[in-house]
Amino acid sequence: MTESLLQIKDLSVFYDAVQALRGVSLQVPQGTVVSLIGANGAGKSTVLRAISGLKKPTAGQILFKGRSIAGIKPEEIVRLGVVQCPEGRGVFPNLTIEENLDLGAFVRQDKVGIRQDLEKVYQLFPRLKERTQQLAGTLSGGEQQMLAIGRALMARPQLLLLDEPSLGLAPQVIELIFETIAQINRQGTTILLVEQNAQLALEASHTAYVLETGNTILEGEASKVLNDPKVKEAYLGETA
Repeated sequence: MTESLLQIKDLSVFYDAVQALRGVSLQVPQGTVVSLIGANGAGKSTVLRAISGLKKPTAGQILFKGRSIAGIKPEEIVRLGVVQCPEGRGVFPNLTIEENLDLGAFVRQDKVGIRQDLEKVYQLFPRLKERTQQLAGTLSGGEQQMLAIGRALMARPQLLLLDEPSLGLAPQVIELIFETIAQINRQGTTILLVEQNAQLALEASHTAYVLETGNTILEGEASKVLNDPKVKEAYLGETA
């Protein structure tokens, strides 16, 4: 059995008086893609925010390579190898593509490695290499998503957290983004994927968890979750 890179045990999170997560548990095995699917407000992004240190849990454990990271500062979590690509992309619009990518490596000192990783990002996304000095704010939504993923990769993550990478993108761009996600995984990066497009997420994943109002209601091999009648009806628009 593949060793778990990330383990979450009985995680609970509140926003003021509202409980966003209710004892969620999940595992992300080394080298896999794991997806979290569910409706808006199910708690998917809150899971990622808790892992990244952006939201402090009220109960439960978050273990990365067996070490508790709950309550650690976000920049320290990045240094440990856990990096989030946020929903909405969050690029710096007044900086160039190359400046955005350089900022992704802010926790690193290895200049040679940084240059090598910059070239790897440009190999993944040739469109970015064509316009390294273009301001990020002038890019299309798809190009900004490529840049956001590239910036996350510049931190050299062991675990990449992707929050809604297909949001607001054209179908052909979404296809390209998901091909790239598969390529990043094949190159050795473990991925935890939050995605509203359940079909795409499940097809791209090894295992999956379905969240509903802060609870895990289903988990298992992604192919089995994809064929679950409840999932088909609730998230794929199919009826039995």
